[in-house]
Amino acid sequence: MNCAAIPENLIESELFGHVKGAFTGADKNRMGKFALADGGTLFLDEIGELPLAAQSKLLRALQNNEIQPVGKDEIQKINVRVLAATNRELKEEVEQGKFRADLYHRLSVYPISVPPLRERNGDIELLAGFFLEQVRRKLGINQIKLSPNVVSHLNRYSWPGNVRELEHVINRAALKAKARLFDKKVVTVSIDDCGHFDDDSQITPTKQSKASTPIVDHSMGIRESTEEYQRHLISNALIECDYNWAKASRILKTDRANLIRLSKRLGISVTKSHTLSRS
Repeated sequence: MNCAAIPENLIESELFGHVKGAFTGADKNRMGKFALADGGTLFLDEIGELPLAAQSKLLRALQNNEIQPVGKDEIQKINVRVLAATNRELKEEVEQGKFRADLYHRLSVYPISVPPLRERNGDIELLAGFFLEQVRRKLGINQIKLSPNVVSHLNRYSWPGNVRELEHVINRAALKAKARLFDKKVVTVSIDDCGHFDDDSQITPTKQSKASTPIVDHSMGIRESTEEYQRHLISNALIECDYNWAKASRILKTDRANLIRLSKRLGISVTKSHTLSRS
């Protein structure tokens, strides 16, 4: 169930169902998502978009394992495993009064943080190859490949649209390359086929940073170069934000926990005396 796609006045009916005549337009009994998922799993996508009025009713269902369809007096017991996902920072939403604290803690039984594509080192190349093979079959191309400089071009982009955006870029690029090289046995996707991304979305150092600009060492491979660039960005952001992880994460447009996790992997740490160190 996509919580963001349902009108506020229909959310309770969608979750718990209703009986005939419960409201205008309720011309028959209807089971809600919880009743349909009884004995199984219900995935609530975009849970952060759920209105406050509906959150209290959802909390009751999770707390007591029971639901009450709209217009019905009887309580119905249910046994449903609930998975919830959101792109919002629910802790901040709770602090701002936009999300119930009790529901947040009820949902946070086993939180899983999915890092954005720009933080998943090496995944861009793997995913680009996977999408390229998919589009090869769709377009009926015998052989298609990326030119050597395309991967570094893709790695320099921050991918605000994550995996979906990468898939669309590869699909468009393959289509352009096929049209450009229609008479060739091997179709090679170039940087021009991928397009030049908006500079505002490029991964660039913060403007007012006191740290130095990274020096490109051509003896390093793509992975090592990418990691060194990430170290530079994170170090710059921490210096600019006076070593405040929360502020640095907002500048880098990422989750604070993910930033700390990435920094540890890259060997960056901040001591109590506010000294930036590399292990």
